[in-house]
Amino acid sequence: MSDLVSFIPASQGGSGSGAISASATLADNFNTFLNILTAQIQNQDPLEPMDSSQFTQQLVQFSGVEQQIRANQQLETLISATRSNAGAALSGYLGAEAELSSAGAHYRGDPIKWRYALPKDAATTTITVTNQKGNVVYAKTAAPGELTAGSHDFTWDGELSGGGTADSDEVYYINVVATDANGATITPSHTLRAVITGVDLTFDEPAFTTTAGIFSYSQVVRLNKV
Repeated sequence: MSDLVSFIPASQGGSGSGAISASATLADNFNTFLNILTAQIQNQDPLEPMDSSQFTQQLVQFSGVEQQIRANQQLETLISATRSNAGAALSGYLGAEAELSSAGAHYRGDPIKWRYALPKDAATTTITVTNQKGNVVYAKTAAPGELTAGSHDFTWDGELSGGGTADSDEVYYINVVATDANGATITPSHTLRAVITGVDLTFDEPAFTTTAGIFSYSQVVRLNKV
């Protein structure tokens, strides 16, 4: 099987070494600046010497930037230590079921468990599962007992509407369309239920690996012991 798919928003992508990269860039720029300064001093007109105040000011600016980068490096070290502490604390949730704010899930052959909530009673509710291309691979009309206001569970075992089983190691999405007795559209909310299998500290905030993908801690709506 392929690696788990991450459903963490792009703004919370993998944590990097921004301060280290900035420090290397500053060093390159500073060396270039010194080379240019040396060349200009060597080739200046003795009768009209260069004004050194501008170079002094630029050196001061370089020094200020370098100090800021060092402060950022120390901050990254502190954040890294905080992540480690958070990882140790979150490890207590291993084996728990997380309810996640996600319509998507990584199907790996095991049933996917979604939950949708109706804000009020519905007259009709249709649940569809789509693939990454947006094509509907499965559709179901909710039974009468699944039309009342509140939460309802929906488990998809990979069944295709046309028969057969969906491809594994693919991402699938739930979509719920509902209408009330007057034909007006109702907008349900939906979440994903998955068992937590690990803690991932490679992102900007602690994340959980689950049976249905990787999700950030902020995407957790509810945690339940199983």
